[in-house]
Amino acid sequence: MVIRTKEIHHLDGPRAAESIASEIRAGERLMTAVPTRRGEPRTDERKICTYELCESIDDEAVAIQQGEVFSLNRSAHGILVLMGQAPRRHQLMELHIPESWWRRSMNLYEVQWTKAVQVESHGELYLVGCRLTFGPSHYWSF
Repeated sequence: MVIRTKEIHHLDGPRAAESIASEIRAGERLMTAVPTRRGEPRTDERKICTYELCESIDDEAVAIQQGEVFSLNRSAHGILVLMGQAPRRHQLMELHIPESWWRRSMNLYEVQWTKAVQVESHGELYLVGCRLTFGPSHYWSF
Protein backbone atom coordinates (compact mmCIF):
# COMPACT_ATOMS: atom_id res chain seq x y z
CA MET A 1 0.00 0.00 0.00
CA VAL A 2 1.33 3.41 -0.95
CA ILE A 3 0.45 6.34 1.30
CA ARG A 4 0.95 9.81 -0.08
CA THR A 5 -0.11 13.32 0.74
CA LYS A 6 -2.57 14.69 -1.77
CA GLU A 7 -2.96 18.24 -0.49
CA ILE A 8 -2.43 20.27 2.63
CA HIS A 9 -4.91 23.12 3.03
CA HIS A 10 -4.07 25.90 5.46
CA LEU A 11 -5.70 29.25 5.74
CA ASP A 12 -3.50 32.27 5.00
CA GLY A 13 -1.50 32.37 8.22
CA PRO A 14 -2.11 31.29 11.79
CA ARG A 15 -4.66 34.02 12.56
CA ALA A 16 -6.63 33.82 9.29
CA ALA A 17 -9.53 31.84 10.76
CA GLU A 18 -9.81 34.33 13.60
CA SER A 19 -9.87 37.23 11.14
CA ILE A 20 -12.60 35.46 9.18
CA ALA A 21 -14.60 35.04 12.37
CA SER A 22 -14.32 38.71 13.27
CA GLU A 23 -15.12 39.67 9.67
CA ILE A 24 -18.29 37.62 9.81
CA ARG A 25 -19.25 39.41 13.05
CA ALA A 26 -19.78 36.40 15.28
CA GLY A 27 -21.17 34.30 12.46
CA GLU A 28 -24.40 36.26 11.95
CA ARG A 29 -24.13 36.27 8.14
CA LEU A 30 -23.21 32.58 8.06
CA MET A 31 -25.99 31.45 10.34
CA THR A 32 -28.58 32.70 7.84
CA ALA A 33 -27.13 30.24 5.29
CA VAL A 34 -27.26 27.22 7.62
CA PRO A 35 -30.13 24.76 7.23
CA THR A 36 -32.46 25.20 10.19
CA ARG A 37 -33.30 21.50 10.72
CA ARG A 38 -31.56 20.57 13.97
CA GLY A 39 -32.16 17.50 16.05
CA GLU A 40 -30.52 18.78 19.23
CA PRO A 41 -29.39 22.04 20.86
CA ARG A 42 -26.04 23.47 19.79
CA THR A 43 -23.61 25.71 21.65
CA ASP A 44 -21.37 28.34 20.10
CA GLU A 45 -17.84 27.03 20.04
CA ARG A 46 -15.50 29.09 17.89
CA LYS A 47 -12.17 27.28 17.69
CA ILE A 48 -9.50 26.53 15.13
CA CYS A 49 -9.28 22.75 14.69
CA THR A 50 -7.05 20.59 12.54
CA TYR A 51 -8.56 17.98 10.26
CA GLU A 52 -7.63 15.00 8.11
CA LEU A 53 -9.63 13.54 5.23
CA CYS A 54 -8.68 10.12 3.88
CA GLU A 55 -9.92 8.36 0.79
CA SER A 56 -8.85 5.47 -1.36
CA ILE A 57 -7.83 6.44 -4.88
CA ASP A 58 -7.44 2.86 -6.05
CA ASP A 59 -6.70 -0.44 -4.37
CA GLU A 60 -3.09 0.52 -3.63
CA ALA A 61 -3.11 4.21 -2.68
CA VAL A 62 -4.62 6.47 -0.05
CA ALA A 63 -4.94 10.23 -0.39
CA ILE A 64 -4.68 12.32 2.75
CA GLN A 65 -5.82 15.92 3.00
CA GLN A 66 -4.85 17.90 6.06
CA GLY A 67 -5.54 21.44 7.14
CA GLU A 68 -7.41 23.72 9.48
CA VAL A 69 -11.10 24.40 9.91
CA PHE A 70 -12.94 26.89 12.09
CA SER A 71 -15.67 25.37 14.25
CA LEU A 72 -18.77 27.55 14.63
CA ASN A 73 -20.98 25.46 16.88
CA ARG A 74 -21.21 21.99 18.32
CA SER A 75 -23.71 19.62 19.89
CA ALA A 76 -23.42 16.23 21.56
CA HIS A 77 -23.64 14.50 18.17
CA GLY A 78 -22.61 17.06 15.57
CA ILE A 79 -20.47 20.04 14.60
CA LEU A 80 -20.63 22.90 12.11
CA VAL A 81 -17.31 23.97 10.60
CA LEU A 82 -16.10 26.52 8.07
CA MET A 83 -13.43 25.29 5.67
CA GLY A 84 -11.66 26.18 2.44
CA GLN A 85 -12.80 23.16 0.42
CA ALA A 86 -15.97 21.13 0.12
CA PRO A 87 -15.70 17.50 1.24
CA ARG A 88 -18.04 14.92 -0.26
CA ARG A 89 -21.24 13.93 1.52
CA HIS A 90 -20.70 10.86 3.76
CA GLN A 91 -16.92 11.38 3.68
CA LEU A 92 -15.22 10.78 7.04
CA MET A 93 -13.33 13.67 8.62
CA GLU A 94 -11.04 13.33 11.61
CA LEU A 95 -11.12 16.52 13.71
CA HIS A 96 -8.60 17.39 16.41
CA ILE A 97 -10.36 19.86 18.70
CA PRO A 98 -8.49 21.91 21.32
CA GLU A 99 -10.11 21.43 24.73
CA SER A 100 -7.53 23.38 26.77
CA TRP A 101 -3.99 24.68 26.33
CA TRP A 102 -2.41 21.18 26.18
CA ARG A 103 -5.38 18.86 25.91
CA ARG A 104 -6.96 17.89 22.60
CA SER A 105 -9.69 15.49 21.53
CA MET A 106 -9.88 13.45 18.36
CA ASN A 107 -13.35 12.94 16.90
CA LEU A 108 -14.43 11.16 13.75
CA TYR A 109 -17.30 12.89 11.91
CA GLU A 110 -19.30 12.02 8.82
CA VAL A 111 -20.06 14.91 6.47
CA GLN A 112 -23.83 15.40 6.13
CA TRP A 113 -23.99 18.52 3.94
CA THR A 114 -21.92 21.41 2.55
CA LYS A 115 -22.92 24.92 1.50
CA ALA A 116 -20.75 27.48 -0.31
CA VAL A 117 -20.56 30.92 1.34
CA GLN A 118 -18.88 34.05 -0.02
CA VAL A 119 -16.56 35.77 2.49
CA GLU A 120 -15.31 39.13 1.21
CA SER A 121 -11.58 38.83 1.87
CA HIS A 122 -11.29 35.04 1.42
CA GLY A 123 -13.59 34.28 -1.50
CA GLU A 124 -15.64 31.10 -1.44
CA LEU A 125 -15.55 29.07 1.78
CA TYR A 126 -17.75 26.16 2.79
CA LEU A 127 -20.04 25.54 5.73
CA VAL A 128 -19.90 21.83 6.53
CA GLY A 129 -22.39 20.07 8.79
CA CYS A 130 -21.10 16.85 10.31
CA ARG A 131 -22.48 14.03 12.47
CA LEU A 132 -20.32 12.40 15.16
CA THR A 133 -19.30 8.85 14.27
CA PHE A 134 -16.65 8.14 16.93
CA GLY A 135 -15.18 10.08 19.82
CA PRO A 136 -14.07 11.92 21.67
CA SER A 137 -10.70 10.34 22.28
CA HIS A 138 -8.65 12.68 24.49
CA TYR A 139 -4.88 13.15 24.26
CA TRP A 140 -2.15 15.57 25.31
CA SER A 141 -0.32 17.74 22.78
CA PHE A 142 3.16 19.05 23.63
